[in-house]
Amino acid sequence: MRFVTVRPRNGYKIKGYTHSFWMFYETWSKKDYDIPGFTLSHGMTVVDVGANQGFFTLYAASKGATVYAFEPCADNFDVLKWNVTRNGLEDRVKLFNVAVTSKKGEVSLFVGRDPSGNVLSETVSTCNPDPGGKTSNVNLVSSVTLDSLLSDLNISRCDLLKVDCEGAEYEILRSTSPESFRKIGRVSMECHERRMEEAAAILRDAGFETSCEDFGWLGMLKATNKSLEQPHTM
Repeated sequence: MRFVTVRPRNGYKIKGYTHSFWMFYETWSKKDYDIPGFTLSHGMTVVDVGANQGFFTLYAASKGATVYAFEPCADNFDVLKWNVTRNGLEDRVKLFNVAVTSKKGEVSLFVGRDPSGNVLSETVSTCNPDPGGKTSNVNLVSSVTLDSLLSDLNISRCDLLKVDCEGAEYEILRSTSPESFRKIGRVSMECHERRMEEAAAILRDAGFETSCEDFGWLGMLKATNKSLEQPHTM
């Protein structure tokens, strides 16, 4: 089967690629993106960079948050849109079929494919995951920056920034202005290429406290803004 669907206890119906449903488990069961001492709730704003098929987007929306979800891969975006529409979340989730990188305009998107030509959703990146070019298709997609999306969408406060973009996270952080960082309350981010300390250093310089979980091939970085008042804590 190419797709499977699950029904969490909250009544949602969530579809995803069979080979990548471990991402649903990471988000909904292991709660890998949760930040200790912080709970998403109604009235909060979440920016999901690398929304993929929408597992975290739906998780955040199920808590009542308004979610701005960015996913550049057309195949993933179709599943993401189906999940949002099927669960009646159009009023709570704003969808953008664009990449978030260090520049506005167009960028190359590398999409891994299996031997049958089906998309490997977890390998989609604006950083080439396969420099030899054996398994990736390359497409041009529209791109925005974290600065531009916060400004253009009039997001004055982002309670949680979630990032999972297969290596593009470092250029996103390096290109983000101090003004934009001041709008962000917390960050939950997958770090690839064994460069987690690089991301942590950028966030510490921007005024965040960080904690890291290093799994060798990737890491989970959690960060809390020290200078921004955080009323949504437990």
